[in-house]
Amino acid sequence: MKNKINILFLLITAGLLLTSITYLRNEFSGSENSSVQKAGQEEEATEAMESMQFFNEMRAFPDADIPPDKFYKAFEYSKNSMHELDQGDSPSEWTSIGPNNEGGRTLSLAIPPNDTGTIFMGSASGGLWKSTTGGLGAQAWTHIETGYPSLAVSWITIDSANINVMYIGTGENYGYQYSLNGTNVRVTRGMYGIGILKTTNGGATWVKSLDWSYNNERGVWRVIMNPKNHNVLYTATSEGVYKTNNAGANWTQLLNYKMVMDLEINPVDTSVVYISVGNLSNDVPNANVGIYKTTNAGSSWTKLAGGLPSFWSGKAEIELYKGNPDYVYASIPNDLSGYVGYYASTNGGVSWTLKTTNISMSPQGWYNNAHIVKPDNPNTILVGTIDLVKSTNGGSSFQTKSNWSAWITGATPPGQPESPSSQFAHADHHEFFVNPLDPNKLYCVTDGGLYRSNDFGETYYSCNGGYVTTQFYAGFVNSYQDSTWCLGGLQDNRAAFYQGTVAWYKTFVGDGFWCGVNSQNHNICYTEYSYGSLYKSNNGGVSFSSFGVSPPGSGNENNYCFATPYVVCRSNSNVLYIAGTNVYRSNSGGGGWVSLGSLNSKAISMDCSATGTDTVYIGTVPVTNGPTAAIYRTTNGSTFQDVSNGQIPNRYPTDIHVNPNNPQEVYVTFGGFGTGHVYKTTNGGTNWINISGNLPDVPHESVVIDPMYTQNVYVGNDLGVYVTTNSGANWFEYRNGMPYALVFDLTIVYPNRHIRAATHGNGIYERSLVQNPLGIASNNNKVPKTYKLYQNYPNPFNPSTNIKFDLPKSTNAVLKVYDITGRAVYTLVNEKLNAGSYNVKFDGSAFSSGVYFCRLETDIGFAETRKLLLVK
Repeated sequence: MKNKINILFLLITAGLLLTSITYLRNEFSGSENSSVQKAGQEEEATEAMESMQFFNEMRAFPDADIPPDKFYKAFEYSKNSMHELDQGDSPSEWTSIGPNNEGGRTLSLAIPPNDTGTIFMGSASGGLWKSTTGGLGAQAWTHIETGYPSLAVSWITIDSANINVMYIGTGENYGYQYSLNGTNVRVTRGMYGIGILKTTNGGATWVKSLDWSYNNERGVWRVIMNPKNHNVLYTATSEGVYKTNNAGANWTQLLNYKMVMDLEINPVDTSVVYISVGNLSNDVPNANVGIYKTTNAGSSWTKLAGGLPSFWSGKAEIELYKGNPDYVYASIPNDLSGYVGYYASTNGGVSWTLKTTNISMSPQGWYNNAHIVKPDNPNTILVGTIDLVKSTNGGSSFQTKSNWSAWITGATPPGQPESPSSQFAHADHHEFFVNPLDPNKLYCVTDGGLYRSNDFGETYYSCNGGYVTTQFYAGFVNSYQDSTWCLGGLQDNRAAFYQGTVAWYKTFVGDGFWCGVNSQNHNICYTEYSYGSLYKSNNGGVSFSSFGVSPPGSGNENNYCFATPYVVCRSNSNVLYIAGTNVYRSNSGGGGWVSLGSLNSKAISMDCSATGTDTVYIGTVPVTNGPTAAIYRTTNGSTFQDVSNGQIPNRYPTDIHVNPNNPQEVYVTFGGFGTGHVYKTTNGGTNWINISGNLPDVPHESVVIDPMYTQNVYVGNDLGVYVTTNSGANWFEYRNGMPYALVFDLTIVYPNRHIRAATHGNGIYERSLVQNPLGIASNNNKVPKTYKLYQNYPNPFNPSTNIKFDLPKSTNAVLKVYDITGRAVYTLVNEKLNAGSYNVKFDGSAFSSGVYFCRLETDIGFAETRKLLLVK
């Protein structure tokens, strides 16, 4: 079975190593009852930070940062120049299979003032969602398509005078273009941004307002409307503060200080605006860090002092008390090194009082720090860290009110409680919001979706039924016997397996990563925590044990990638391989690891032959001023050699897939921009061929072939899924039924010939494989007497036409379309066919009007050409 990874080469500063794992509690039943939880805040910060690092590193290398314009240009190219594959009279579409019973990382929320049953929510990489039930119920949420690749919705603002008018900010970034390409923390952002979008019809259609389509490295943190003039809005962004006076038609930069993380407007005197400026990290200090105030609607700004610290490195959050906006509060952390302090002012920021430094946020002050003051009580305050903490004395002291570790294992029904404890809210609180009609009703957006409270943070209930925003990593696996069972690891949402309903069985703990499965018995399966910490289950994933399973040096970032690649051999599932800087082999189903030698860099991807245990391919990460990307191979199960031969791009080899019928045929996908993204070898790596063809230039994360029709190749990238039916000569979109999504893995479901897409933000999708020979209708009941290529029908045509041909004998047939210059522009057939009559549909949607020619050639020397006329 194909296994692979899509992860980063990380060297996080000392103190963030996951060298030890603390068993916080036992939440599994049965004999295999050892399990791991996140060992305090250090590990939680590592996971969040490395998830961000993963996104950037794989996409930027070898550049210092992700190119600002290439992602959106690739989107435009795919939208305008590529088309969905025509499957004839029986097309299929992607169908979501969940999970519907847990939410993913969430950044923002908005509620119309007159209809608190309606909620809009913005996820970190799954787009915009809407509920008309207040988030309650098994199918509470619907995805809102904007028409743009707006996966990270960082803020939502609804016009209270006209609730059909709404603005959303996009992009998520915590440190301004901060990069050392794998030698330090690098968290430019979590997801691409395209600026601010606007709707005037409640979300049915959207237009660009602040257009940063070609500046995808930028992010928007706040979009705040002037409550007295709804044409005036301010936005806090990675590039500073911007303002519009005409409802978003034009924006003017008011302040060019980088990384403005928060913005609040005085509702009584709307010429008064506060902002906070921060940055990750101390290693790249932002000289303008501070809290600033304007009293003239942004014409000039003053940095506030009067008791505030002069510098910090984290994400400071400001709050104004609605009953008296001269009461200003600031929750100020450092990014990694602890909490700075909670500060309050009663005179509009002229002077400040330090209330407490005793809020446990280290080292997540760059990531969390939700903050709100109760609208009807200036002494009741909430701050969000991993858990929610509450003050009832104006910020002088805080008590922890939520318990993230109270989550339970099992297939909780969608929309039902995710824990028996009323104190459970998922870890990592990003923002708090209050019901506009009831100040006791609180909304918490977290790494696990939405949690509501009717008593302002004393007790909680989950609201994630149908909010399909979980972020799967690569290394997703399916059973070889059961068309239902599959297992995957998720960012901050454990591992989970599918049992045929959208109520997935939540298992393991913390973050789950790569998964593996025994080809003969899916009850024997594997997952991992991080850095090669391997866990095994003998009951289909209900419980996992680490006892005697992990390889040497596991849990250490110096030895392994954050998400470590490993394979469970299909031909003999007792044989496992796992790799970091060294390669190890187990012949006993995990454990008893034998070292097979070292690699030039950390392993990032891996796959093995389906017909034997001795042929394995491994991809290693490139390093700035160090080793280049490489593909290693063994054919004896013990010694590896570099088979890159200088023929692959120096980008992250994100995925490897070995043809299950031929271990000499291997496919590799690559991250980054500006090179080919899909390469193939037919001779075990002696020669590599770029088969990227007309694919968009975005990072690719996954590849798989149809085991029956091996000319059909599927790839997943930052825009979705694409397919070729002629081994890469032409590629098509394969997105019907799926939103724009980050597709981190593609896997075959062998029992029913389906394909599954594991997305990093929209859960799992499933679809039938293309039925082949695609577009070729054959009649082999009567064998033709001669070779013949018929005139196409209709002709002229728009956009498609049928091309018939006869083959009196079994032969290799090549049918291509050429333009007027004689350049081959499309390959319709290139394969061995039995004797018979065939009809091929040619879709000319992607081509301009004009004269074309189709030519049929066979391996016995027959050739014939027909003229085609495309008229649009």
